[in-house]
Amino acid sequence: MPPTPLKAGRETAEFTFEVQHIGLDMTFHHPKGRDLGLDAAVIETFESEREHAEIFIQNATGTAFSTEELLSWFLLQTGTTLADQLPKSALDKGEGHVFVTFPIRFEQGVFHMITEEGAQDLSALKVMSKVTIHKRPSQPPR
Repeated sequence: MPPTPLKAGRETAEFTFEVQHIGLDMTFHHPKGRDLGLDAAVIETFESEREHAEIFIQNATGTAFSTEELLSWFLLQTGTTLADQLPKSALDKGEGHVFVTFPIRFEQGVFHMITEEGAQDLSALKVMSKVTIHKRPSQPPR
């Protein structure tokens, strides 16, 4: 049985959140920057598996992360939840969908991806997502 994916920051006392990844935009620590294309296999894997495509490689360990896991890594690193990243107006509604872009920056040597020019370190990543907000039922006082 595969390990349970890392899903930090997906709930608060008031809300639970579902995330659907729509797209990615990345910049590399490379002279071509954001004009450097991904390897065709990486694109195919992301298109077929979206949330679970392990296309981000942590340099220190060689561990592959999916978009879902990288978003959780970002929330852990920043000490935030999805509620902290969403517009207050979306949370005020209590339920529904909101489209949000999570901007993640990387120091050189932290994560890389396989590009048309081989393995290249990520400089910045924008994870474009649709977040569904669910209000938790109120708990009666004890």
